[in-house]
Amino acid sequence: MSTLPNYLSMLRIALVVPIALLLWRQQVMFAFWLMLLAGFTDALDGFLARRYSWQTELGCMLDPLADKFLVAAMYLVFTLQDLIPTWLVVLILGRDVLILMAVGAYRGIFGDLTVNPSLLSKANTAVQILVVLLLMVSQMPIGELGSDLLQILQTYGFPVLSALCVTSGSHYLLVWGRHAWQRLGTEDGDRAKALLKKGDR
Repeated sequence: MSTLPNYLSMLRIALVVPIALLLWRQQVMFAFWLMLLAGFTDALDGFLARRYSWQTELGCMLDPLADKFLVAAMYLVFTLQDLIPTWLVVLILGRDVLILMAVGAYRGIFGDLTVNPSLLSKANTAVQILVVLLLMVSQMPIGELGSDLLQILQTYGFPVLSALCVTSGSHYLLVWGRHAWQRLGTEDGDRAKALLKKGDR
């Protein structure tokens, strides 16, 4: 039972392709219900992991990856459908790639890294999900309300999301950069410098 949260995360990853295909075929209602199912599995695996201490190293990787894959797929589909500007999806995906590169560099130099999502990062993820859900609703047969909702997202939602994206990404890099600078003055830093010198040869 302790691996149940991991299976829920894998189920969420498996839902990425059908949700993206349904959106691409403009079967928005079916995609919306699958998205709600994915959201339920996300909440459930988090609850189980905290309530029963069913936290594993694999789960710590799978849970955020599942969220990233799902959100990225939906944003790409909406961008191809001209519902989201290209610059916004480039900003969102670029932030994630930059953070992954920074994590890889940090791990490569120091060998360990504990990532605790900041409030800014949580807010960024929440707004990302809210925007795609509202976009899905705007594409449902709800008359003029759909076009009005899309206009509100374009006027307010996209700028807020872009600001959160830049702010949360910069915050991560600032915190990790400060930690790296501090560790360079310790025994870990001596090992890191030796590793860097070895790589230069």
